[in-house]
Amino acid sequence: MDWLEHIDSSSIWTASRLVTGSASDGGRARVPDLKLKDPVTGGTTKEVRDNAEKSEMFFKAFFPPKPATEEDYGDVVYPEPRWKFQPITDEQVSRVISKLKPYKASRPGTIPNSVFVNCSDMMVKYLAPLYRATDVLGYYPDKWKIMETPVLRKPGKCDYAAPGAWRPIVLSDGCAKILNAVKTEDIVNNLERHGILPGNHFGG
Repeated sequence: MDWLEHIDSSSIWTASRLVTGSASDGGRARVPDLKLKDPVTGGTTKEVRDNAEKSEMFFKAFFPPKPATEEDYGDVVYPEPRWKFQPITDEQVSRVISKLKPYKASRPGTIPNSVFVNCSDMMVKYLAPLYRATDVLGYYPDKWKIMETPVLRKPGKCDYAAPGAWRPIVLSDGCAKILNAVKTEDIVNNLERHGILPGNHFGG
C-alpha cells in the first residue's frame, strides 16, 4: 500500500498493468520450460527445462553478441580536453539522492533507496568523501561492480514459454548507483555546456 500511495506519473502505468493483469495464487512466479521457435515456420527448434539452460537462453535473448569491429585505429590524435576535472561535491550527491525513487529496488544486501532518501542529511557528509576517494585513489570497490539481473514477466503475454515474453531488470549496489548517477550528471552537463553533442541528439 505504501508504494501505491507514492505513485507518480512514471509509475502509474506499471501499477495499471499490475491491477489489470490476470490473477495468480500470490506465489513466486516460476519460469516454465522455454521454447525457441523458428521465425519463419513457427515451429519449436529448441526446448529447455533446467535452470542452467534457461539462464543461457535468456542471456542470448537479452544480450545479443556485439558486431565485429576493427580494433586497430592507427595513430589517433586526441583533441585537448574541453573541461577540467572537478571533485564530486556534497551538493551533487544530495541532488542525486533527492531524485531517487524510494521504493525502487537495489541489489539485495545493499542499502535501499528509502534509507538514502529519508536519511540524506546524515549520509551525504559520509558518502561524498568516499566518492571523492574513488577518484583520488583510482579505486572502485569490487562489491560495487556486482549486479544481479532477475527476469520478470512482461504483462499481458499469452505464451510465457517464449524468452521474448520476459524482460531483465538490473539491480545494482545502492552506493554505486548514486556515484554512477553523479558522474553521469557531471558528464552530461559538461557536454551540453561546451556544445559537444550535436543539436539533433536526444536521449542516451
